[in-house]
Amino acid sequence: MDQIRPSASIPGGPASAERPADHAAPPPDAFTPPPGHPRFPLFDALRAIAALCVLLLHTASFSGIEVDSWYLGLLANLDIGVTMFFLISGFLLYRPMVAARVLGAPASSWPAYAWRRFLRIAPAYWVALTALALFPGIYGVFTDNWWVYYGLLQNYPIYSLSADCSADVLRCGINPVWSLGIEVGFYATLPLFAWGMGRIAARARPSRWFTTELIVLGLVGLASLPIATRFGTELERLLWYLPLGHGLWFGLGMALAAASVMAQQTGALPRGIGWLAGRPGIAWGAAIGIYVLAGLAILDPFPGNSGSRYGVEYVVFGLIAALLLLPAVFGDGRTGVPKRVLASPVLAWLGLVSYGIFLYHWPIAFALSRVGVTEWWPHAPFLVLTVVTLALTLACAAVSYYLVERPILRFKHLRRGETPRRGSRPVLE
Repeated sequence: MDQIRPSASIPGGPASAERPADHAAPPPDAFTPPPGHPRFPLFDALRAIAALCVLLLHTASFSGIEVDSWYLGLLANLDIGVTMFFLISGFLLYRPMVAARVLGAPASSWPAYAWRRFLRIAPAYWVALTALALFPGIYGVFTDNWWVYYGLLQNYPIYSLSADCSADVLRCGINPVWSLGIEVGFYATLPLFAWGMGRIAARARPSRWFTTELIVLGLVGLASLPIATRFGTELERLLWYLPLGHGLWFGLGMALAAASVMAQQTGALPRGIGWLAGRPGIAWGAAIGIYVLAGLAILDPFPGNSGSRYGVEYVVFGLIAALLLLPAVFGDGRTGVPKRVLASPVLAWLGLVSYGIFLYHWPIAFALSRVGVTEWWPHAPFLVLTVVTLALTLACAAVSYYLVERPILRFKHLRRGETPRRGSRPVLE
């Protein structure tokens, strides 16, 4: 076991990016942790990086990057941003549940957890969906299938496409929210998993709870492999869109959450994790190196054509994302280049509005490509489309956060001044 230097702000915990809310500046409403739990502020920048990866992926696609371009693999695999989002959700949502069970931290009720998830996702999405259907115009929203789009049910074969969608499927709803539908499924199943994990851990020796967590999460990851790599039939595609279809990614984030709680409990980590935690530069260097190598020489830019090739991407992306998250979870304060990057005020603000970036960028990029923005500078269509898309998307994302998300999220607690009771069901935001 590697010893982790005790934190000045969290007794027995890692001297990491986590800070209790009462020892730091008030966090943004969007990212306020559950009462009695630390906040991990460097995750704001990770959200920004993930959102920007997804934006760059789509502007590259709409700008017509040449298939034989040497850098195609680097751009085509920027869907790793989705992987990062899944690991971030796994870590931030599961950690309070583990802390409630292992450390006796405050625990909120299931209704409080569901209410917070609803406020975080639904209102801003509904506003974006309605606004984008009005302008620049996306199909399906104002049809008999409206409930499919507002209910985030596009992933499931429960409806038929309207005529407009069949003719132009790229303009049907907000295309990237397929991943948001998987996230919502994860939100719904996580409390049940936490409850079951608590029952399993109760049968093990108290000192073995972390090992038990890793074994169960490892089994979940293994069970997800055949689902993640098979999507030829309707049933296989349906399973792929369920949380278990991406269980490795969610599970890696959850494993980091369990390791973080263990570090707070004992001041130590398993040797491999502890060694990397103390060397954030090596963790990020390895992540970037693996991504470049995989993008240029290993991964298929179009892995959807081959389940086996997508399986390689599935595992490699999970490893890269876990390495990127490590400096935001463990380590000494904000030392090292990765932590200084993640502490950037610019990235922190982009992380604040990252949900809006995710919701608005695709229809904006698609509409701009249709009106010929890429022809403004024929020698650099990708650059032009990216800059214009980013500018318009940030404007929409800022409006979304300051006028929709932040006001709504002030109602995150079911009752004013609600303080979760110790010993209540360990399901938290």
